[in-house]
Amino acid sequence: MSIHTLEPAYHPKNKMSFLIDWLVTLKCNYDCAYCVIGPKGHDNSTKHPSFEKCMLMLEQLYEYTDVMMLQKKSAFKDAIMNIYGGESIYHPRIVDIMIESSRKFEKYSDRWRLKRRMTTNGTATEKNWKLICDHMEGFTMSYHSTGPDKLKTLFKKNIEYLAKIKKEHDIIVLMYPTEKNWEDCLDMLRYCRDNRFNARTRLLDGPLGVYNEKHFSDLAEFMDEQELAELVAESRVDEQSRACCGGRKMCTNGNIKEYQTLVPRNKDAFHGWHCSANQFFIHGNNISGQYFTNKDCRVKLDGTIGHVATMESMPAYVNKMRDYIVKNNKMPILTCAQRSCYCGACAPKSVHKENLDKILTIYNSDTNSLDTR
Repeated sequence: MSIHTLEPAYHPKNKMSFLIDWLVTLKCNYDCAYCVIGPKGHDNSTKHPSFEKCMLMLEQLYEYTDVMMLQKKSAFKDAIMNIYGGESIYHPRIVDIMIESSRKFEKYSDRWRLKRRMTTNGTATEKNWKLICDHMEGFTMSYHSTGPDKLKTLFKKNIEYLAKIKKEHDIIVLMYPTEKNWEDCLDMLRYCRDNRFNARTRLLDGPLGVYNEKHFSDLAEFMDEQELAELVAESRVDEQSRACCGGRKMCTNGNIKEYQTLVPRNKDAFHGWHCSANQFFIHGNNISGQYFTNKDCRVKLDGTIGHVATMESMPAYVNKMRDYIVKNNKMPILTCAQRSCYCGACAPKSVHKENLDKILTIYNSDTNSLDTR
C-alpha cells in the first residue's frame, strides 16, 4: 500500500500529548546486545550528570513546554515527562530529582497538565522502588530476557507492586530472537496476560531485529496476524514497518475508521515529508547538555540535522519559538531530512502540506493563549 499521510488513531485514553523526553544518565545495570554503547543507549564509563545540571535542564524543559502549549487546544494541553537512561533509577539523586520535578511544575500547573513516567528495567530494590513510585504517575517497564534470573524475579515483584497500588504502567517485552532468549520472552508475555498486566511486544530495531517464520507464528498469539503476514521473514523488520514506541494505533491516508499497529515504510522512510514531530516532542540529553526534536529525530526547523539548542542557548531558543508563535498564530512544522524514522513516527505527517495542516487543526487553535495569562 502506498502511504502519503500518517496520523495517530483518535482515542480519549491515548491521545497525543507533548512528550518531554529526558535522558538523566547513561549508566545501566544491564548490557543488552541490542542496546548500543553510547549516547543512544548506555555507557557505564560516563559519569552521572550532577544534580545541579539536572535541575537546570528540568527548568528549561518546562519553560520550552510552556511555550509549545500556547497554540494547543485546551483538550490537548497535556505533557508527559519520560525520565529514562541508561537506567534512570541508578542516578544517585533520582528521588530528589523527582521531588523537584513536582515543585518546579507548580508555576505551570494552571496552564497545562503533566504526568511523569519513567522508562525503566524495573530492577530497583524494594525500598528504592517504593520511594520512586511515590513521585511518579506511571511507568513503562522494559523486560530484557538477557538479564540474570535474580533481576527477572525482581522485575516481576516490582510489577506486582505497581498493580497492588494501582499505579499506571505498561510492560514492553523486547523480543530477542535468539534460541536462548525467545521462549523466555514468550513466557513473560504469557505471565503478563495471565495476571492481566498491560504488556505488548517490541520487535527489535537494527540488524538483530530479524525474525523467521516460527517467530511470526509464535507472535500471532500476541499480535495482529494480518499485520504479521505482511512482514518478510529473515529480513530486518525496521526496514519494513514499525510500531509506535508508545503502542499507539496509527491511521493512514486520512482513513480514521481503520487503524493498525505496524506501519509500512518506504526505503527512505519519510524523507521529504512535512512533519509535526517538533509540535509533540522535545528531547533533553542531560549528559551532553543538548536538546533535539526527539531522541531519534534530529531534524531542525531549517531543514538541517543536529541539536536545536544547548543548555547555554536554550533560553534564546525558547524566546525564538515564543516570538514565532505569537507573530504567526501557528506553530512551525518540519520538512524531514532523515532517511530513517523511529521515535516520532507517530507524529502527524504527510507528503502534502495541506493534509498535515488539516490534521493539526484537531490539536491546535487558530489563536494562542498568551493573552489570557
